[in-house]
Amino acid sequence: MRKIELTTLEDLPIKIESIKSSLERIYGVKLGLEFKTLPVKSLCPTEDFLEKDKLAVILMKIIDEGYNVPIITVRKGGEYYIVDGHHRAYILTKMMREMVESYILRFPEEVSYRAPPKREMEALPMIEPAPIDDPILKAWSQIITLLKYYEAIYNLPFYMVVENVPLDKLVPTQPQVSIEQIKAIERLLVPIVCIKHDGKYYILDGHARALKARGLGLKTIRAILLTPKKDIEYGIVKTIDKFGLKGIDDIRVWESG
Repeated sequence: MRKIELTTLEDLPIKIESIKSSLERIYGVKLGLEFKTLPVKSLCPTEDFLEKDKLAVILMKIIDEGYNVPIITVRKGGEYYIVDGHHRAYILTKMMREMVESYILRFPEEVSYRAPPKREMEALPMIEPAPIDDPILKAWSQIITLLKYYEAIYNLPFYMVVENVPLDKLVPTQPQVSIEQIKAIERLLVPIVCIKHDGKYYILDGHARALKARGLGLKTIRAILLTPKKDIEYGIVKTIDKFGLKGIDDIRVWESG
């Protein structure tokens, strides 16, 4: 698996100065610098794609460690073009944050930044630059995969909401789990993934984790809810209702050996 390096608060000043100096050499002008909190709707990407493994790392660190490093942007008119922090901005957007901290490079009025064509951050394509070998990171990556899958099948933006969900409100979407899968889980490190419908939480990923939580005597489990921009009718809800799966007690645990 490739090494993923994230910007830290410690190396942020060096990165700001490097980008600033580079743009000053290209344009032959001195740039100003300011710090502001920007609406995420005002952000425009300058990269062509996002990397799924890097998104997974950032999602994990934001949720588990409170990772919060300002992005770097260039102001042009009322819009701000990201020059560092695309993956951070995307994850924060998908977590329904309305504002993001940014260091802003400002051109003098007589010189205009040659911005790329304006695009929506959420419309950036996603690539998989390398296989993910680490099982924990692979599970975090699955959250991103499901997010994009649901956006594709419903042609609608989805967002991520972190919530502690009661186990007795969970509805499985698969009928069985192997005992080996449950035993292999030492700690509940990755949230399960659900959609919410009519007061119930339908598990999209994490059935073994839900059963592990039950075995540990827990009453709730951490979940990421995939939440659509507007109300929709989920096909999977109708399918599971036909199979008669009502709760995690209906999951059959079997031994693969």
